[in-house]
Amino acid sequence: MVHLHTRSAYSLLESPFRIEQIVDMAIKYGFNHACLTDKRSMYGTMKFIKLCQEKGIHPIVGLEVDSVYQDQPFDFILLAKNDRGLQDLYALSTILMNDPSKVSLEILFKYVLDCIVLTAGDDDSLEQYIDNDELEKLEQILKYCHEHIPDFYVSIAMNDSKYRANKNVILKRVAHDCGCRTVALSRIFYAFKEDVEKQRILKAIDKQTTIHDQTLNVLYDRYYRSQEEMNALYDKDDLNATEEIAERCNIQLAMRKSHLPHFENKLGIDSQTYLIKLCKKGLLKRLNNHLTEEYVRRLEYELSVINSMGFTDYFLIVWDFIRYARSQDIYVGPGRGSAAGSLVAYCLGITHIDPIKNHLLFERFLNPDRVSMPDIDTDFPDDRRDEVIQYVKEKYGAGHVSHIVTFNTLKAKQVLRDVARVIAMPIRKVDELCKLIGNAPNMTLQMAYQQIPTFKRMIDTDKKDQELFELCLPLEGLPRHISVHAAGVVLSDQDIEKVCPLVQIDEENTATQFTQEYLEDLGLIKMDFLGLRNLTTIYQIINTLKQHHIDIDIMKLPLNDAKTYQLLSKGDTIGVFQLESEGIKNLLRKMKPSKFEDISAVLALYRPGAMQNIDEYIKRKNDASLIEYPHEKLIPYLKETYGLMIYQEQVMQCAQVIGGFTLAQADNLRKAMSKKKVEIMQSYKERFIQGALNNKVSYKQAGELFDSMERFGGYGFNKSHSYAYGLISYQMAYLKANYPLFFYQRLLDSVIGSEVKTAQYIYECQHRGIKILPCDVNHSQASYTIENDALRMPLQVMKGIGRSIYPIILKERTKGEFKDGIDFVVRVSAAGLGESSLRILIDGGALDGFEYNRATWNENLSKILDYARLVRVEEKNQVLFDFTVVSRPSILKIKENTLLKAQREHHILGFYLSEHPVQTLRKKYPKCIPISQLQEKMDYVQVIGRVASFRTHKTKRQDMMCFMNIEDESGKIDVAVMPSLYDQNKLKIERNQIVIVQGKKDRDMSILARRLEWVDSDN
Repeated sequence: MVHLHTRSAYSLLESPFRIEQIVDMAIKYGFNHACLTDKRSMYGTMKFIKLCQEKGIHPIVGLEVDSVYQDQPFDFILLAKNDRGLQDLYALSTILMNDPSKVSLEILFKYVLDCIVLTAGDDDSLEQYIDNDELEKLEQILKYCHEHIPDFYVSIAMNDSKYRANKNVILKRVAHDCGCRTVALSRIFYAFKEDVEKQRILKAIDKQTTIHDQTLNVLYDRYYRSQEEMNALYDKDDLNATEEIAERCNIQLAMRKSHLPHFENKLGIDSQTYLIKLCKKGLLKRLNNHLTEEYVRRLEYELSVINSMGFTDYFLIVWDFIRYARSQDIYVGPGRGSAAGSLVAYCLGITHIDPIKNHLLFERFLNPDRVSMPDIDTDFPDDRRDEVIQYVKEKYGAGHVSHIVTFNTLKAKQVLRDVARVIAMPIRKVDELCKLIGNAPNMTLQMAYQQIPTFKRMIDTDKKDQELFELCLPLEGLPRHISVHAAGVVLSDQDIEKVCPLVQIDEENTATQFTQEYLEDLGLIKMDFLGLRNLTTIYQIINTLKQHHIDIDIMKLPLNDAKTYQLLSKGDTIGVFQLESEGIKNLLRKMKPSKFEDISAVLALYRPGAMQNIDEYIKRKNDASLIEYPHEKLIPYLKETYGLMIYQEQVMQCAQVIGGFTLAQADNLRKAMSKKKVEIMQSYKERFIQGALNNKVSYKQAGELFDSMERFGGYGFNKSHSYAYGLISYQMAYLKANYPLFFYQRLLDSVIGSEVKTAQYIYECQHRGIKILPCDVNHSQASYTIENDALRMPLQVMKGIGRSIYPIILKERTKGEFKDGIDFVVRVSAAGLGESSLRILIDGGALDGFEYNRATWNENLSKILDYARLVRVEEKNQVLFDFTVVSRPSILKIKENTLLKAQREHHILGFYLSEHPVQTLRKKYPKCIPISQLQEKMDYVQVIGRVASFRTHKTKRQDMMCFMNIEDESGKIDVAVMPSLYDQNKLKIERNQIVIVQGKKDRDMSILARRLEWVDSDN
């Protein structure tokens, strides 16, 4: 006996039944088979098959299909008999996930030759015919299906209902009269009887309602029944039929695998010859026609490996779409990941780091001793990435190119919020729990309960919190909805749906229904097309500079620019790729980079494990007498990092030079070190020591060297990636150091819509002496503009002035500049701007260029709008104005409340531009020192500031403390709030709150708080 209709959690928010549970329940009840039949989708198929194979259970893969015949719904279960049947299910699922209405019975019949088809026993027309005793219609549809479906069964379903059991007697008789076979079918949606409540919660989440909603389609008693229960409910012949069907379902996954498409070149020659031609031409160009034996030998070696491993077309495909991108003036990143270690990639223009000059290793990228696909990831500007993917689709066919599905799951905070909503729990309570969990990656509810004392205390002492927690635990981790892999795209030489079902994600794009980890086994090779906002910014800066007659080749910048290293050494790296965090800025200030290799080292060192080498690196950099090398033969490879191994490639070179390993063997060693497998490491150590002895290295020194390699190998960074991304960091730092006005213009453009980032960048502009001009209805454009060596803010920076509002103003302005505020209100209100939008413009400062202050404009706006309506005349669908109808309104002047003005401005912009509220409050608190005056002060201090940001932190004793960053009109400073003080103030610590801090400044730009006093800025 086997259950032939089982929905899993991959019937999203329909079932709480995990794939693991389905297989475990089959084993528990002694079944030889397990079946998966999700509704329309096949997301869980590969996971199910793999798990069944691991646990010795025969997998049956099916699909629950809803179809239409003569405008009536009919549901079926299709089970794949073989691989062709599985491919038919893939095709059907692809159709269903695009548009379910497209599957008529006639279409369904095209996909049933290699499938066993069962009626679903669902609430469809077939069931209605039985319920209504419409036996003629029942006979008609059963005969119709029997004629067109070779393996058709009528399901005797849900006999646990007495009503259904009685009706099923009639159904079975009619089915047999029509020549149809019958089979027992207990529809399974969850593991245990009580799991119906989990299904109720999921359905409520899906419908965005509460669990008390009576319209929720919750099905009771749809649990995984034992053999004994089924024997008591169903006829023996129908139960035997389940086993017969199961025996006939034997998928092997032996269908032809996908391969990369063949690259057709314009010369009509074979791919290997074409690749060699391209690389030789590229090498000549890279070396300015001055070839050296070292480069030629390395290129020949790499090409021989690539061609022998069958990766020729892979490189040509990547070369081609990168070539296309450049032909369309799309800036392509200098490289990413280990691909920068390939000379072939460098010659093809795929990467822009010379691997020989920089000691980068091909074997770190492609190991000839270990067959695995190359992995070339490419960065494009985030606003043009889709153009490149579209080119690939057009070249190889839309059905041959697809994105990759990912699943957003019910993670700890998500499940708390979702479940709280459906049980109508106050949002305030949930916010408090979620705030305690924080943003630690991979945090689970159970981990939070065990590791966060306050969280545990809330759960243990509040019955409502405890109920929420217990409801959430079994649902945590279930898939909630689909998303798309941020970068991954797969290419295939055949229609992808022959090896993997697809899901339509928008009008243009599909995604594989299988997640990334299952694709390579099917021959679907992932290529990463990454959208990098920083490349968009670089491209825009270069283009703007061109408009100002400054021409820069971003790939040929001098790597010894003094201004750039000064900027880096000061940690002045806000807006610079990879170098924005406070930790990295502190590292830069300590290290004071003086060469490109130092930038790469920063990226490699600022990581867990590697951080322990930071102080030693800085000491050696500053004092050459401290530099020592493990062995003189390693000097060429460790010189740039002052004798320290910080890169994986350096570990490999040590294995090669000292231990006599080939670089392919050294890469295997490097990989083993990262996995820390003791037995394997011991055998490698013996081989290394023997090789070292052969190279005249002592046994003791060889052992010490290996131990050192093993230590570094555990956290060493990929040098190729560090160099490639280090180059982007350098490019942005160079532009910031040499062209700050242009840099900030495009940087600010890139964060429109982000209040936090905009505030951060504007604050820095002001402190660098770059003037920020406010929004102005007569001068602002759609984006930031350079105006008299200052930056003019765009109108859309204001909250509420989006893409449907600011174009109205810009269009109206083309008819002539606004003469004054009244002229502006008259014209734009006639064009469709309402009062709420006008008040946003006033409070955001966009009317400051006119004759009155903001308070006056706000007070008089209603009467000005009345005037605007009176003078507006519409003739022949044209708006005209007759200013003779009524006199201009008299304006009542109002004195500005500076604090209220600042508050409203902050509400509209997300930051303070005209005046910081602390400036207004300062005269009330004369003992508070401006933050800028604390630079040299190390003593007890008192400051007043706005909370710009804060984060909580758990001490070694598991107590919660807090780090605040506060600002005034002159600067920013960090404030450490220890556990006892934090406990007293935790409910008051929020962004934008004004606080007086008393404490000791015991380190550079940081105060240890002793007392916090919160200021009500409304008074």
